Amino acid sequence: MVTILFTWELGGSLGHVTQIAPLVKGLQSAGHHVTVALREPRRAAGLFDQSDTTLLQSPFKPPTANPPIATPRTFAHVLWNAGFGDPNELQVLTEAWEKLLNSVAPDMIVFDHAPTALLAARGRKVKRVVLGNGFCCPPDCSPLPDLRSWMPPMPEQLQQTEQQVLDCMNQVLERRHAAPLERITQLYSQVDDTFLTTQAEFDHYPDRTGARYRGPWPLSGGGTPIWPAGSGKRIYAYLSPFPGLPKVLHALQAAGYPTIVSMGAADTNMLTRFNAPNLRFEQQPLDLKRLASECDLAVLNGNHGTTIAMLLAGKPVLHAPIFLEQGINAVATVRMGAGMIAFPRGVDRTGEQIAELLNAPKYTEAARQFAAMYANFSPEAEIAQAVQRLNALAASASESEFKTHC
Repeated sequence: MVTILFTWELGGSLGHVTQIAPLVKGLQSAGHHVTVALREPRRAAGLFDQSDTTLLQSPFKPPTANPPIATPRTFAHVLWNAGFGDPNELQVLTEAWEKLLNSVAPDMIVFDHAPTALLAARGRKVKRVVLGNGFCCPPDCSPLPDLRSWMPPMPEQLQQTEQQVLDCMNQVLERRHAAPLERITQLYSQVDDTFLTTQAEFDHYPDRTGARYRGPWPLSGGGTPIWPAGSGKRIYAYLSPFPGLPKVLHALQAAGYPTIVSMGAADTNMLTRFNAPNLRFEQQPLDLKRLASECDLAVLNGNHGTTIAMLLAGKPVLHAPIFLEQGINAVATVRMGAGMIAFPRGVDRTGEQIAELLNAPKYTEAARQFAAMYANFSPEAEIAQAVQRLNALAASASESEFKTHC
């Protein structure tokens, strides 16, 4: 038995937890002690057996209404907004992670979008595994690719920020007497394994080479979808608050199709405002596989796992992305011909787009082509293989520890 720590630091989606939870369960079944440090432990607590799992709060820089880099274009920009632009701020965050690592004393760490935890673990004799979709697991390269390639190029400015982030990271590493980095992405490449939980079509770095894609691992279970009364095609909407949300909800209301809207902690006034016979608002998790099977169209914010789940069921998607990662997912959907984008600041055509996606067969046909390509994909099989690999790494960690003490 070894001690294993899972870490989740960045990102606001519980999709991070849904890919951690089955791995935790599998490792616990093998007799390992597992601790999980989560960005949002209260929301995720129900997904773990708390009699066997220690849940901790992850250190992270709280998001601000006005991030230092309002329009991030590279992974270096993402890190900058997470505290990697100021060596003193990064030092504080790293020290917080060091204290957590010291208290847990893990033999192996699995990092889910946890760059500061990776930095704090550098130099420790532990097994390291990076987990996440393409956005969270950048390939080892420099300069980092411009993730908004549709915008006017600015290579000099992007390279300058990348160098500043690298210098900041190395200042912190120098204070800790840890080996410096030559590139930011060495933090992600100098690990024992990488679990890419996406499909190749949705890798945010399409030029990545030698990748082993394990596909997304959606949350199993959830409540049974109850569709509003009415005839016609069905729409599933999974949306978070953003400036264009009222217009999207108005379009769904006006379309008249039976629609389930999942909004989590929805605003009461908004629920009252858009109360209609064809709309059913849900705040509890629903059975995603069944939703994908029963709906004819999904309206999303570009959510990675939900998007792929819908396409695997042969259903087209209308995206209203909020963040960079979601925008790239939306572009990937459009590239394959299986959806459209309603930009957050220009959603006036949402009603027209809903009608086109439901009535033009080409979108559903494109989604079905994607589904056919991955007809043999099994999240359960991929999870089982990932657990097997982690158990093998845990065994080697245990053997190394034994040799050290002998």
